[in-house]
Amino acid sequence: MTTIQKLKDRIQKYYPGAFVSMAASGKYFIEYDEQNLNDIFLLEDSDTIDDAWQTIFAAMKIQQNINRTHPLKSMISEQKKRESQERIANRIHG
Repeated sequence: MTTIQKLKDRIQKYYPGAFVSMAASGKYFIEYDEQNLNDIFLLEDSDTIDDAWQTIFAAMKIQQNINRTHPLKSMISEQKKRESQERIANRIHG
């Protein structure tokens, strides 16, 4: 399996049905759910099909890292943890 195929498979795990399209300018972009992923990630269209997959993969990894390390994530998980504890306590003592 080629490197591009591996990238394509990982991208399609998060964006099922994503595929390469060509813009009127002759450049390539990845389309998902009738949207240009380059527009979502604020990227330029690519000169080759391989570059299009690599660009979206890099942007997707950055987005995952930001979502994983976002400061509000710990606050939200703490709040959900407290809500769960309260719900369990209400069931026990309720």
